[in-house]
Amino acid sequence: MQFVLVVDDKEENRYYLQALLTGYGYQVAVARHGAEALTLARQTLPDMVVSDLLMPVMDGYTLLRHWKADPQLQRVPFIVYTATYTQAEDEELALKLGADAFILKPAEPEDFVASIREVADRVRPRQPGPLEGGTIEDGSDEELLKHYSETLIRKLEEKSMQLEDVNATLAASEERFRLLAQATNDAVWDWDVTQDRRWWGAGFSNLFGYREGTVATSRSSWAELIHPDDRVEVLAKFRQTLASEDDWYAEYRFRRADGSWAHVEDRGHLVRNQHGTPVRMVGGISDVSSRKLLEERLHNAQRMEAVGQLTGGIAHDFNNLLTVVLGNAECLVEMLEDQPDAQSFARMITDAAERGADLTRRLLTFARKQSLTPAPTDINRLINGLQPMLQRVLNRHIRFEYKPQPGLPPTMIDVAQMENALLNLCVNARDAMPDGGVLKIETSSRHLDMAENLGDVSLAAGDYLLVSVSDTGAGIAAEYRDKVFEPFFTTKPEGKGSGLGLAMVYGFVRQSGGYIAVESSPGEGARFDLYLPVVEAADHSSESPRANQGIALGSERVLLVEDEPQVRELARVSLESLGYQVTVAESGEQALARLDAAQDSDARIDLLFTDVQMSGMNGTELAARALVRQPGLPVLYTSGFTGSGERGPLPHTDFPVLGKPYRRAELAEAVAQVFGRSAQ
Repeated sequence: MQFVLVVDDKEENRYYLQALLTGYGYQVAVARHGAEALTLARQTLPDMVVSDLLMPVMDGYTLLRHWKADPQLQRVPFIVYTATYTQAEDEELALKLGADAFILKPAEPEDFVASIREVADRVRPRQPGPLEGGTIEDGSDEELLKHYSETLIRKLEEKSMQLEDVNATLAASEERFRLLAQATNDAVWDWDVTQDRRWWGAGFSNLFGYREGTVATSRSSWAELIHPDDRVEVLAKFRQTLASEDDWYAEYRFRRADGSWAHVEDRGHLVRNQHGTPVRMVGGISDVSSRKLLEERLHNAQRMEAVGQLTGGIAHDFNNLLTVVLGNAECLVEMLEDQPDAQSFARMITDAAERGADLTRRLLTFARKQSLTPAPTDINRLINGLQPMLQRVLNRHIRFEYKPQPGLPPTMIDVAQMENALLNLCVNARDAMPDGGVLKIETSSRHLDMAENLGDVSLAAGDYLLVSVSDTGAGIAAEYRDKVFEPFFTTKPEGKGSGLGLAMVYGFVRQSGGYIAVESSPGEGARFDLYLPVVEAADHSSESPRANQGIALGSERVLLVEDEPQVRELARVSLESLGYQVTVAESGEQALARLDAAQDSDARIDLLFTDVQMSGMNGTELAARALVRQPGLPVLYTSGFTGSGERGPLPHTDFPVLGKPYRRAELAEAVAQVFGRSAQ
């Protein structure tokens, strides 16, 4: 196995030739310049040397002169392999100095190996003795030195011109890179892996607020700015990239100069040398905090919607149960008139059922399925009228401030529900300030030039009223902010809060076509912003019809449709006790058959009283088909949902809806009103 010494100052060239020649069966040693080559060759005599010409410390020409002047080395073939000295006079000088071959870079691998083999075969027969042919002896040292000096000067001039071109190109490239780094919204970075130095573009200061010179310039200082909860995972991913990957990507929280945290996406590309060792990584950091906020809002809205659907379903079934409990308890109260002690127990049942009904009403408000009575309302007048009650709710250590914007247009809301919403917000604010503070209510107008995406709702462009309720209390921790509108979630001590107050406010505002947002930080209080839609003018009264006293009686024929047996039986008994003739059906299909049979017998039905939420044909479908059979038939709906959340459309929205659970007197009044009568 022949031993070849490769001399080249470029690492990639040494690596290439070593791999090539090793593949062809040669043993290879490498040197970075002529001086190192002489030292290695005198320690272990090679069979051949392949040398570049332009090298630091000692160039190839000088090495060649020393090589041929050394009695031990002069018979070892010397091959010049160059990409810089490529002219005929360069080759002539090398051959005069004793080179055995002059090969230009780059050469095809097969051609290069064939050339050095030819040199080895040609030079091998020589025996030690005086040098053959005309080399140094053919001319004086002065001529060779002159030729050598002229060659070097020419190459230096060429190299100088090349360097000027390279520097100009580099300067243009750096300027282009600088402009690109300034133009992007990202924080561009360039990390020297071997020196552990990181350079940041101007975007870093713009995004995160750090002054130049104070940015993280090393891997450890960068890691210190990563959120502690994210740091271990990010650094583990970073080590994995350095070990086995070329592209870097991570999402984490990064500390801004003001101490707040930005959600960022960090991308980069890793550059490795020919040995696979990481030497450089270039990339950029994008601030995606706004996108993260929208994603969190959407996720929270989807969760709230799912909870709302579940809550509404439970409330519907619960209302059916309460209808039976409340109706039968009322019957017990009447039956026990002469037994006051026993009657008191029956009244306790009715009271508990009423509280249960109130609970389900609040659940349905959260689920946005509670019926509202919206009317154009002057929000400033409403809050003014509410102030005496608010003052009673607050303790004497809390200062109340009200700052209305004059001349606000009316908003279409349910007055009673709006008052309850404001009371809930103020009670929560009071409880957040046990040692006193400031509770402020502000009203203002807000105009949106374009639709604004707020997670689960897009507020259309237009005018809105903004009602803000703020306090100077303890604030809301970040981990609780997205949960405050969930039903049954509360941070108050056990027994101090149901967790339904804010859920009810959320459902009411959303059902009214608006939106509620919360802004809060621990120790800095909280602010709830209610966006309410604006209407043209407040022409209608927001007062509900006054309930009539007494029980309304009748004698008409009523078709009662209810799929819940106990509720159906209770409704039948109640209607018959009021004097009505009742025909019952447990499904929509059966009700249509009863309607047809009544028409055939000339005992026409005077009122269709139907549940809305039924399996199979629901109440609205039944009403539509019944009206085809008997046009003008009065309809009264009843439902555990008293809003618009029923399955299928509500084509006959002018028909009244009696919410469950209902008392016998409420049933009597609803039926009487359908027939145009009032309670006596």
